[in-house]
Amino acid sequence: MRQLHSKVVAVPWARRLVIDAGRAARRRHAIHGLIEVDVTSARGALQRHLETTGENLSFTAFVTSCVARAVAADPTVQAYRDFRGREVIFDQVDIGLPVEVDLDGTSFAFTHVLRDAGRRTVPELSEEIRAVKADPQLSPSVHKAPWAHAYLMLPGFARTRLLGALHRLPYRQRALAGTVGVTAVGMFGAGGGWGIAFQLHTLSIVIGGITRRPVLFQGRLVERDWLQLTISVDHDVVDGAPTARFVRRLRELLTASDGIPLAAPRRSA
Repeated sequence: MRQLHSKVVAVPWARRLVIDAGRAARRRHAIHGLIEVDVTSARGALQRHLETTGENLSFTAFVTSCVARAVAADPTVQAYRDFRGREVIFDQVDIGLPVEVDLDGTSFAFTHVLRDAGRRTVPELSEEIRAVKADPQLSPSVHKAPWAHAYLMLPGFARTRLLGALHRLPYRQRALAGTVGVTAVGMFGAGGGWGIAFQLHTLSIVIGGITRRPVLFQGRLVERDWLQLTISVDHDVVDGAPTARFVRRLRELLTASDGIPLAAPRRSA
């Protein structure tokens, strides 16, 4: 009989944080919407920008910019309810974006917060994302690792309660994880697909895959690029009408080729 070998290893501390986040997220009443958006024109604009300037902009930064600008038009979709039952509505959009880094020999996605993303250009966001990926020490989130180790010393039930309470501490939520969550799922590789993430924010967006398929466009059969997105909202805070308006604005921004903020707006003298 062939001898089977196996090994037993400790669960990395970073993975334990993910497990706790999943447990805390189950307490929220999330509604998920899976949509497709034609991003052919937008991708063409980004390609033309590369050919003209030599600057290769991140597609994740482009989608993040669109999300932030759509939220800024109606900030109620990023509201948080505190322990007194009041809703706190932030006028600034801070995007919590998971960035994969190596921590203690383990691959881990920590949340880097892109501050005031609704008023920043795509090149600014793209540069910050790439800088943090290249050097995670540039992100304030990485420097919170000692606090994470102290948190993991608590019993499991206490950790889950603390993470669940974070959603009811709006200003703390904003400082640690931002007001809106955007996750770029790389597991699909080339091709389409949707992803559903933990509901850690009132509004969460998962950027899925891109599918190229023929459609009837302006009276002609042509191939177009379709982006799969998952939009999740905490229904305890946000109703269907503002969510529908947000989705409509986001779709308009993603499909436009002339509305991409590639440069900072000029200031009047």
